[in-house]
Parts: sequence; structure tokens; C-alpha cells
Amino acid sequence: MDQVVLALTRQVRSGDVTQGNVKLCWLMVRFAQANYVWLSTFPVLVATTVYMLGRVALDHSRIPDLRAAECELATRLLRERFHECCMIGRDLVRMLQDVARIPEFHDLWQDMLQRPQSLSPLFAGIEQLLRTPTPPMFLANRITYEMESRLRFILENLPATSYSRNLMWFVQRCLSTPESESLFSDLIRYIIGVFHPSNVVLASNVVPRYVFLGGLLRFIRSPVVAANAKLALFYDWLFYDPKSDTIMNIEPGVLIIAQSVDKYTFMTASFIEFLAYESDAYSPELAPAIRGSIGLAMQDAVEKGVIPSIMPIYEHPRIEVDIRQNLYYLFPQLVPPVLEPVPSEASADDAEPAKNDDAMLLDPTDMLPPAAVDSELAPEPLKPAVELPLPKAAPQPARTVSAAPKTSIALDPVSRMFQEEFGMSDIALASEGPTDADNTNGISDTTAKGGALEDVVLVASAEPLPEISVEQALEDTSLWLFGSTLQTFVDSVAAAEPDVKQIGGSVKEIVDMFAQSEASISAITRILASIFSDSLDMEDAETNAELAAAGESSDGLEHDLLHYILTAAADYAHTTDMTNSTRRVLQLLVQLTETKVDVGFCWLLYSVVNAGKPAQYARYVEQYAEGTLQAALVRDLGVLQEQFPGLFYTVLPQIYAAFPDA
Repeated sequence: MDQVVLALTRQVRSGDVTQGNVKLCWLMVRFAQANYVWLSTFPVLVATTVYMLGRVALDHSRIPDLRAAECELATRLLRERFHECCMIGRDLVRMLQDVARIPEFHDLWQDMLQRPQSLSPLFAGIEQLLRTPTPPMFLANRITYEMESRLRFILENLPATSYSRNLMWFVQRCLSTPESESLFSDLIRYIIGVFHPSNVVLASNVVPRYVFLGGLLRFIRSPVVAANAKLALFYDWLFYDPKSDTIMNIEPGVLIIAQSVDKYTFMTASFIEFLAYESDAYSPELAPAIRGSIGLAMQDAVEKGVIPSIMPIYEHPRIEVDIRQNLYYLFPQLVPPVLEPVPSEASADDAEPAKNDDAMLLDPTDMLPPAAVDSELAPEPLKPAVELPLPKAAPQPARTVSAAPKTSIALDPVSRMFQEEFGMSDIALASEGPTDADNTNGISDTTAKGGALEDVVLVASAEPLPEISVEQALEDTSLWLFGSTLQTFVDSVAAAEPDVKQIGGSVKEIVDMFAQSEASISAITRILASIFSDSLDMEDAETNAELAAAGESSDGLEHDLLHYILTAAADYAHTTDMTNSTRRVLQLLVQLTETKVDVGFCWLLYSVVNAGKPAQYARYVEQYAEGTLQAALVRDLGVLQEQFPGLFYTVLPQIYAAFPDA
């Protein structure tokens, strides 16, 4: 009979508030209450029931009677049968942290932390639980038999090149509702602690666990769920002991850190930052022991051949100094200390990050920042609140915009002064636009050298990016890591009433992920350029203050989103060092300028007028394969004068002062 009840507890699904599942929860609670004495005679059933009740209680905030019954039964079993419940191990602590702010669990949690022997004379404290690995049967209990069969089919049969479709089906079937997000951490714990592939599977081309986990993480959208998922992935690292833990619980985390460093450096960096944060913040009293366990886990992984060394991560050119410092902090036995860089003389323009009012629209954040949670379900202090969602993709038509304006610009007194000071014969662009296909990637201007005029051309790259549609861009395989972000962005832009702030948030996330990965620049350019569609015909004066001040009218949404692109780019452009991330973002601006010439003069205004950082504009110009700062200024000021003459006269002295020798 006890085996039947155990099987029924596994059918109670986490993250499912449908009528059938709620009814099953009620039946299980009432059965346990009515047969409490009988239940207490089966230690495994007691522990399993407690773990099941603690996990599903999170889902029933809108069913107070059921939650109260679940919490009352779980706390009663914990207080009266605590010794049996201890067999759950460290995941009992993880479960209790999630529910510790529910009033029924609060006192129990405080007793565990401050008065452990009040629960059991044999209980020495919470570290005793944290040092006990969770048996696989408890982790498997939170996955139904149907879920397990689907997961095992993918992880035992499908190659890494074709598993994504089945993963999508799995997510649509099991994780498609907001309530089901709590299931992510249970799935991760199952894959980490229960499913250990055989040597035959490991030697085949079947999708590795770390690849599957990376694909699963991209569907997470809630910061709190992302924090819990990350903790589930690395939980065994925090208390690793080679004598009691298995390396198979560590292997997915090691590989996802090591294998992401080339193409998705920001993922590697975020995981390392997470571990460094956890080592101090998870339990400050146990911080030295946790840091030692994390180091021991990585050392054991190296010694057992999971990876040959972590030096390729440490020495990777895209790994920043602060990440190397975190690596040394966590693994001093495996990497050398970080040498402090010699400070270089930087111009006043680069001495400080840009400070301007526009930056208030989107505060710069890390890829996976701490998540502020104001909820009764937010975890207690032992639980870290870190992370951001990881995302998905979908289609939309694209439009090519000519890179050159089609009218010449007449000289006025201010322009004539500009011409005389700069030694230019005219501030005009080709009146007829590009005359042939070879001229579409550059804009001609003239400059005087020794009295003679010489043609100067800005060329974005030696090999122009291919013309592709948004649909083709979204199918690019290098964009898998963006998850739903690109889909959401394209759909939001095409909406009848676009939400500018939502789209702006997507722009920020897209630029951040692009900067720190190997995503295709042509695909991201085409997707971001979809905001330049003719269909965007809205006015939004709030983020066009500079244009409104000049008495100009324009496409409000388009300029609004340009502002978000420029704000995101400025987070990288203000640094004194030309890192790979900075270079990629500036190259993205160059390609966007080739798609929509307005980007160039907007970046000029943003970097020089708004931020007071002319070096940002100069670095942008350096990304052109051919051309000079003077050529870029002629092009961008020419477009500015044609489109917004009032604004042109206002900012011209400031731009001239910023580039007196151009």
C-alpha cells in the first residue's frame, strides 16, 4: 500500500493548478490526515510526503484552504518525524527556503536555524543537512512518470543537432503556463541528480545534459525563477565532498561553463559571477566552507577528466579582469593570481562613464543581476536572488533603407563658417544618392589637402553584409541563445499599439547578449532594423526632447527606439579599453547606419551633445574599413542639417569644439 501512495505523490504535479491536479492534492492531504498514524510508520513515505507538500504549496497561493492544509500537515510531520525527514538531505533546505515566508513554515525555519535540537536531539544544525546529498528518489518524485519518459527519450536517443524540436514540444506541454515556472528547478535537479547517462550514451552523439540544460534555461523569463534554476544547477557545488557526492552531479555545470566560453562568453561569465556571489552570500557563516567546496568540486572535475583544465577559460581573451579575479577567488589552486593592469593615460572623455538624463530610461545592468523580490514567497536570506531570464525567436519582414539622402544641402552662413574652418568645399552629400551598386555601402564626401580636393568614402566593411529578411535572420543558428527575446521584440514592433518601454527593454537585452556572444551581426542588424519600418508612424514626444526643442516633428516610435539602441551601446562605448564587446557593439552601430543613415547622426548627438564623450563617436568611426573622422562628420552633419536644420544650428558649435582638428 505504501508503494501505491508513493506513486500517487509523484502524480501531484508542481506548477499545475488545473482542477484535476488540485483535486488530487486535496485527496492526498485528506488521506494523509485520516491515516496519519499509519503514514508515520513508513519513513520514506513521510519524507516524500513532506517534500511533495513543500514544493506544491508554493503553487496554491490562490487556494488558501488547500495551502493551509498542506502547510499544517507538512510542518506537523517535520516537527514530529524530523529524523525521518532528514534523509531528504540538502534539498530539504532548498525546499524550506522557498516556503519560509509562508507563516506556517516561518517558525519552523527559525527553529532550524537557531534552535536545531528543538526539532531532534540528533540534529546538530543546518550544515548537517547541507552536507547530506539528496537521494535520487526524492528528486525524481517531483517529475511525473510521463515527464520522465519524455525527458529520457530526448536525453538517451536524440542527437544534439535535432533535440530542440522535442524540447520545444516538452516545454509547450509541461511549462507553458505562468504557474508551471516553479517546475524548472525541479526539472534541473532531476537532470542533475537522477539522470546519469551511461558510458555508451556519453560516447555517442546524443545531446549532452549540459546542452539540454542550456536550451531549457532560455525559456525562463521570471528573475526569481531564474535565480532558483541557477541555484538548482550549482547546488551540489556549494557542499561538495568527493567521499559522499558524485562527480556526475557536478559535470553539467562544469561543461556549461567551459563549453560556452568561445561563443557565449557572457554565459560563462555569469555562471562564474553566480558562484562567486553564492560562495559569500548563500550562508555567510558557512562562506569559507562553501568556497572550499566549490574549489574542491572543480578540482575533482579536472582530476577526473571532465575538463583538462580551467586555464583556457582564465586565459580566454573575452574574459574580463573581474571574472579572472572571481576565478582566482574560487579556484586559487587551479589558476594564477590576476596581475593588476597598468593604468594608462586616458583622455578626460574616457575618464568617467557617460552621465546624462537619458540614461535614466534604462539603467545599465549585468546580464544576470540580483533580482529584487517583494513577495511572501521570496526565499529567505540563505537563498540568493540573482539572475535574469534567458530567452527565443520568430519572423517579420525587413526593409532596406537607402544610406544616402537624395537632396543636396544649400549652404547658409553657419554652414559656410563650418566649411571654411574645416577646409571643405561643400557640406553636401550626393544629390542623386548612390549611382551604382558599388556605392551603396559608402557615402562620398570631399576634403581638401593642400588646396586640392580628394574623394573620401566611408566603407563599413570589405565584404558587405548579405541582404536578408527578418524571417531569415530569425532562423540563424547563432541566435538560439536569445530565446524568446527576438520573437517578442519583432512581434512588439509589429503590434498595432507598440509598447515603447517593453520594446526598449528588449533592445537593451538584445544588445547586451549580442555584445558578449558570437551571434551573427547581419542577423541582429536586420532584426533591430525592423524598427525602421514605414508602418511605424507614431508620435512620442517624451523621448524626442531634443527634436521637440528644435521644433521638429518626426516618427516618434522610431526615434524612441533609436534612443534605446544608443543607450545600450553607450554602456560599452564609454570604456577606455577596446574590448571585444565594445568593438562588436560599435560594429553593430556601423551596420545599422548602413541600413538607416539616421543612426550615424543620432550617435553623434548622443555621444557628443548628450554624454559629452566625443571619443565614443571617434571609436565608432574607427570601425569603418575605410574612411576618416572628417568623412563621417560630413555625412552625419549633412543628414542632420537636412532633416533637422534648427537642431543642426544649435549643436554645431559644440560639435566643432569637440573635433577642432578633424
